Amino acid sequence: MKVIFLGSGCWQGIPAPFGCDKISQNVEWNSKDFRFRTSLHIETENGKSIIVEATPDIRLQSWKFKLKKPDAILISHWHWDHLFGLLDLDWFVENNALAVYGNSVTKKWYDERMSHVKVSFQTFESYKSFEIDNIRVTPITVNHVKDTDGLLFEDMNSGKKLAYFSDLYEIPAETLDLIENIDAIITDVTYLESNIDDDPTHLQKNQIIPFLESLNAREIILTNIGSYQNLTHENLEKKFPQYTIAYDGMSRQYL
Repeated sequence: MKVIFLGSGCWQGIPAPFGCDKISQNVEWNSKDFRFRTSLHIETENGKSIIVEATPDIRLQSWKFKLKKPDAILISHWHWDHLFGLLDLDWFVENNALAVYGNSVTKKWYDERMSHVKVSFQTFESYKSFEIDNIRVTPITVNHVKDTDGLLFEDMNSGKKLAYFSDLYEIPAETLDLIENIDAIITDVTYLESNIDDDPTHLQKNQIIPFLESLNAREIILTNIGSYQNLTHENLEKKFPQYTIAYDGMSRQYL
């Protein structure tokens, strides 16, 4: 499977609204500091297209990375920066039915707020796998807000595995067992260099490095990066050389 990062930014992306920080004021369109909201594109062995997260940037992401109509869109949870990009696809899906996968709480939010966007919404359950071409997808519980899932991807031909954790403050034991010695983990570092005491749904600065050090993976990729960290991509690479700092357009192949 081939993975491309369509976005590597936190909920507000970079630049942040109204250029309210130094990095946002100076960022350039094609630099590694320009970040859409976190999202992935996965291409299967036979060319099927999977998008992970329907971010508010999905229209521009599809244009910038020359994506075709996806065979599936996978949603980790109901927060607006993961789901509400479906609203931007309203006209498109009139003539192009889309298959969207999410848990029951995410589907409830879709039903209540955007059911006029006529996608085929298929509900998944944590720890129950399903297949898209040669990729086995397993939703795996993480602790963030109620009913949030990470996603475990396995290439059924090569056995290579990739775990994706969009937002979290903790990983339950059952999930940890499934990601032991995995090929790669993509994980949330929203507050890598900052503490927001009134946000218990994410790991805080003093918790993130111990959490990352506890993971056992061949590669750990950091995403959900915000300009309020006041660190450029280059600064992040120098400060955290033991990890891979995601950027928009970064690709990986797991064969």
